[in-house]
Amino acid sequence: MAKYEILFKQLRMAILRGEYAPNDRLPSENAIAIKHGVSRITSKRALNELAAADLVYRVRGGGTFVKPHKSTTQRQILLVLPFPETTAFGDYQSGIKATLTGTTWQLKLMANEAFLQLDLTQLADQYAGIIYYPQNLATELPVLMTLSAQKMPLVVLDKTPAALAVPSVTSDNVAGGRIACEHLQNRGHQRIAFLPESPFWQTFTGTVSDRFLGYFNCLKLTANDTGLPLRWAQALQACTNPMQLHAYIQAQGITGLIAENDVVALRALQQLQQIDHGIGTSLALVGFDNLPAAARNHPALTTVVQDFGMIGAKAVEALLDQINNPKHCFDRQIVVSVKLMVRESTNTH
Repeated sequence: MAKYEILFKQLRMAILRGEYAPNDRLPSENAIAIKHGVSRITSKRALNELAAADLVYRVRGGGTFVKPHKSTTQRQILLVLPFPETTAFGDYQSGIKATLTGTTWQLKLMANEAFLQLDLTQLADQYAGIIYYPQNLATELPVLMTLSAQKMPLVVLDKTPAALAVPSVTSDNVAGGRIACEHLQNRGHQRIAFLPESPFWQTFTGTVSDRFLGYFNCLKLTANDTGLPLRWAQALQACTNPMQLHAYIQAQGITGLIAENDVVALRALQQLQQIDHGIGTSLALVGFDNLPAAARNHPALTTVVQDFGMIGAKAVEALLDQINNPKHCFDRQIVVSVKLMVRESTNTH
């Protein structure tokens, strides 16, 4: 990244966080250059980028000033989560709070169930913007549509609402499915199945579908085997008890499993260990999320790591962009990279 881009992002976040109030004069090009250890050309270009982003205005002979943005007497941001009382299923709050540290912005948490009981027409009087994690995108999409139509600054977490012009922040789920599959292949596994909890094939949209397709694209299939991964996923999802799950895995000769998330992976591992205490020596298992429980399990779970803190930080940055530039259309889909955390659950013999 060029120096002027780094400087632009630093100045932009200072404005969005409220370190400079509307109509405040920014330091001169020379002062910025000295403070940040860059050339005056670099500082000038960074200020030009701020102007292009509609964050500042220039006064000939007077300097550069922060452009007035959406006025609001309250400084609350609402974070809607299915699990607001715990970070065990993803600590988005840490990234949001770190970004807002030192500002007058306040973060309030609320569960989806409670949010859906609110009068949506009154939200603008209480909150400057909303970060929303849909528990069920299909049923909650009308709510997101209403908020968007009311011009409420809004960012969607974890899911991307199809064709709805609101920004979203997700993990790179396709890459996650791919690197999980590559890891198992590198460990010598060929019969690798995907273990879902939800019937993603009904719509083939959403995070679980993306993870499956990442895994599917990585498989080395013959022409006769192309339908096998989906049949396996459907059959595994239909298993209603540990005996049935164990019997199907054994009958199909499956030696590697990629679960839709850590919760599904840990539950399956616990169930299979009830039937076969030595299952960990013959079946490799990969989760997705890197929840705290994954590291505490025995065996510890290999998993795809989602950077929840980064997702939260990117979400609140996108929300502040909207709050400060209400006339602009923000519908960028932000994808945060993932990585693999290798642990004992894939150390099969």
